[in-house]
Amino acid sequence: MEYVESQKVFVEFRMDSVPSQYQSEAAGHPVFVEKPFIVITIPGQPNTVIDTVADVEYQRRFPEQWARFKAGNVSEVVNGWRLESWPAVNTAQVKTLKHMGIHTVEMLADMSDAACQNVGMGTMELRTKAKAAAAAAAGGAQAEQYAAENKRLRDEMDALRTQVATMVASQGAAGEAPASRRPGRPARQAEGQEA
Repeated sequence: MEYVESQKVFVEFRMDSVPSQYQSEAAGHPVFVEKPFIVITIPGQPNTVIDTVADVEYQRRFPEQWARFKAGNVSEVVNGWRLESWPAVNTAQVKTLKHMGIHTVEMLADMSDAACQNVGMGTMELRTKAKAAAAAAAGGAQAEQYAAENKRLRDEMDALRTQVATMVASQGAAGEAPASRRPGRPARQAEGQEA
């Protein structure tokens, strides 16, 4: 099963056999054919499962999962921070949440109030902790981006300082004295002097 974050559901494609009425009538005995099926599960609602033939609509709706299925990569793929590695939950809570279709901290943070009530007592508090943990993890990544940008800007500033120092040194070596000018308006000319 794979969690599709944009649609907040678990998706699994599988092959299954279904009876073929036409072929069974022609053969005089039950004939089964293999067809691709899709199983869609909503986290926190294990009784709400869609298990049907994977028609073109489902293949278009979940193109990445369909491509992986067709390529033969049907192992469980869970993207995100796994509950087992989150220190805020114990083993019993992890098993309960997994039974309810919740496999990552992000999935727990995205749960609705109704789904939290389906899981049981304490789930809303866990959801609040999960939201804070997910936000802190995202903030840590953003802090790393800011640090990298800050380093790049400092390096650029050092290069510019070096360039300016080189220009000033080359100007001083050429013997050109910078024009000394004082701030303010230009001096008045005497009546007999022309500018």
